[in-house]
Amino acid sequence: MSALDIHINDGYLPMVDGSLVYHRGYGERHTATTDPEPALALGPHVFTRDGGVVETRHYPLDAELPPLGRPEPAYKDPFNPGEYLVRRAFWASFYPKRALIAETGSTIRLRVRNNLAQPQALQFLDVDGPGTHVGTGSIAPGDDAELEFEAPAPGTYVYCDPGRDEDDPTADPVQRILGLYGALLVTDPDEPWRLQPEGPEFERQWLWILHNVDPEWARQASRGVEVDPDKTPAFPRYFTLNGRAGFQSLGISTDEALNEEREEDSLMSGSARSIDVRNFSQRATDDTVRTGQLMRFVNAGVVHHQLHFHGNHIWTVRRNGTFFPRSGGFVDDENHVVLQQWEDVVEVHPLDRKDSVLPVRRPPEATDQIWDARSGDWHYPMHCHAEPSQVARGGMYPGGLVGHWTVAEPADVPVPPEGALPPPGPNAEPPRALTAKPGTAIKPPDHKRYRTQVDFSSDQIHEGSPKTEFPLKADRKEEFDFFSRKMKFDDGGRFEMWTFETENSGRIFPAPLLRLTEGQLFQGTVKPSKKVHTIHWHGIEPDPRNDGVGHTSFEVSGHYTYQWRPERGRPGNPNFGSSGTYFYHCHVNTPLHVQMGMFGPLIIDPYVHPDYPVSPGARRAFVDGPEYDIATETLLVAYAVDPRWHEMNHAEGLSGEDARLDKFDPKHFYLLGGELAKRPRKEGPLILSSMRANVAGNGRKPTLLRLLNGEFFPVNAYFTDMAGNPVRMAELISHDGRAFRDTSDPVGPALPVGETDGPLTASALNFGAAERYDMLLRPPVPGKYKLTVELTHWITTAVLAKREIIVTAS
Repeated sequence: MSALDIHINDGYLPMVDGSLVYHRGYGERHTATTDPEPALALGPHVFTRDGGVVETRHYPLDAELPPLGRPEPAYKDPFNPGEYLVRRAFWASFYPKRALIAETGSTIRLRVRNNLAQPQALQFLDVDGPGTHVGTGSIAPGDDAELEFEAPAPGTYVYCDPGRDEDDPTADPVQRILGLYGALLVTDPDEPWRLQPEGPEFERQWLWILHNVDPEWARQASRGVEVDPDKTPAFPRYFTLNGRAGFQSLGISTDEALNEEREEDSLMSGSARSIDVRNFSQRATDDTVRTGQLMRFVNAGVVHHQLHFHGNHIWTVRRNGTFFPRSGGFVDDENHVVLQQWEDVVEVHPLDRKDSVLPVRRPPEATDQIWDARSGDWHYPMHCHAEPSQVARGGMYPGGLVGHWTVAEPADVPVPPEGALPPPGPNAEPPRALTAKPGTAIKPPDHKRYRTQVDFSSDQIHEGSPKTEFPLKADRKEEFDFFSRKMKFDDGGRFEMWTFETENSGRIFPAPLLRLTEGQLFQGTVKPSKKVHTIHWHGIEPDPRNDGVGHTSFEVSGHYTYQWRPERGRPGNPNFGSSGTYFYHCHVNTPLHVQMGMFGPLIIDPYVHPDYPVSPGARRAFVDGPEYDIATETLLVAYAVDPRWHEMNHAEGLSGEDARLDKFDPKHFYLLGGELAKRPRKEGPLILSSMRANVAGNGRKPTLLRLLNGEFFPVNAYFTDMAGNPVRMAELISHDGRAFRDTSDPVGPALPVGETDGPLTASALNFGAAERYDMLLRPPVPGKYKLTVELTHWITTAVLAKREIIVTAS
């Protein structure tokens, strides 16, 4: 039986800005602290069922390797122009450093030598359930230890040095943050393209290990000092994805070997396809399947991350080894919704392991004309919306925890053989005729290769007044002009604010509400008037030119008209529809510009389906969703201010200086918004100080509350009576612009959860940066209630501030 030799080493690693920072790590050979290339990260290895240990970057071992990590499609999809059928059980996946893979039935055997001057350890967390860890125990300097255990159930696990508390590795993160961490993936070799037998099937999978680097902890440790987190609180200044950050993580460095490695193991890519989230094993032909790609997120750091995907929502299925149900969802003890669902922002707590499916679908808000005419790949970013994680050593945006994914350019593959596809169902829509000649769109720009992060950060693509491709007749137009001014808030705080105004909005904050209906063609023109800006329509998914992100398209110095069409929903179908709560914001030097106030709410209303008429004075939350009362519909935006940031200039930190944009220290906390039926008549901040809520009865529709976290840290929201007792009066109906549905029937209608036996009713909710929730308020009796909203720290979870709102129910 083979064993893997592991050495606990230390040394110095270059960060994305070139700084050398002391690290510890698990390596495959002994290296000295002074070694210019220290062995601090295990290469991927596979523990096989037959007792072997194979050093390899890919698995399954005998599967085909996708070129640059991108699976090639099998056939064109004859029912969906520009989309493809993907091969079933065919492609291998590549894995990053620090990944260990074990087949079920294998035995994991390790020989661990501690080459450091202080005791260290290796422990695998939660392998037999929460709190059940196996490890070496403390290994004295110069000593060896052996560890042997059977591969646990299929899933994703963390290994690390647990520090001073082996029973609770969350209590002491120091050794993990110094670099002693990694991930174990356990898979069934009989079902290697499934998460586990009852889990979703996938085309290939990706592992993202998130990590944070604290240079001060590293400096102390390098001098032999035992780091005390109570005396020196964590202050991470570098944020990595699979060990890399910024331009290196994005695969645009001058190191082509590193770029290729990033493409293979970190930067998701594939041909567009149609999927049905009710059944990830739906066959198209005998050798193809309508499914997406599996994402495994592992947070080995100390920061609460908020992974935001542009271009596609992703479907979350499991957290910390426990599958989310498809029906009968609930709100857990941490006040999170537990139900398989769509998300465009994935909350990943420290030591969380979360599994989601990236559908790799056609971006739904791209118009037919631009989709049909596309030429080249469409690149979309993934970044953490806890925005301080987007910088390195206080600046150089986007130099932090970033990645991207790609909708592949049109592929030259055949259509399926005649008779290979089952006939379309009676309700299937007929194939759509092409609206433009393929390849006639402007090819997306290819980024240059960069030698340093400063070169990349200070060299974003600028265009004055680029043209809108394939302009159509708009159903709704709006112009957004930039302005800046001092604004006074209700606690006396007075800050320089930057934001947008429209023709009749006045200078308000948040920026004016944009409200559209599914199916409308929207054109929004941005006129920066000062420096360069963009507008990103957060959660809306058009083509890259209209997504409003500088480093995947351009930053605007003159004017540009964005164009997109929100996707129409279909009753009972979880795969279509865009009605819900969103927001728009500038995506230039985003941490600073969002904090300065460059954002506003965006609401997509459902079109009225003939089978779901609407009562007078009411509106539906989504196409087949519940009705609510228009008069009392309310928006609540959580927003915090760090006054130091409001004294910075437009491009603070981009040229490499330490602007301390990784140090968000809010001194003021506000609840903004109000009743949406009332047009604001004043300028300045729109402070939400009270709310109304309808009590059921007499034909009255419930009140809809839309929540948006517009700052960078997590918040808690609690409903209580006036004595502080919890009141379960919030029925959660959607998240990130997608309805909560029962998807347990693989072929039948996916009912809104409110129409099932298990509506998601709660008294409290926790949600992170950029997340949005829609809830119906159902107070049990008339009277007064309290809604308390707390701002919590992104590392310690300590409550930093809170506000209370009186809710009057009648």
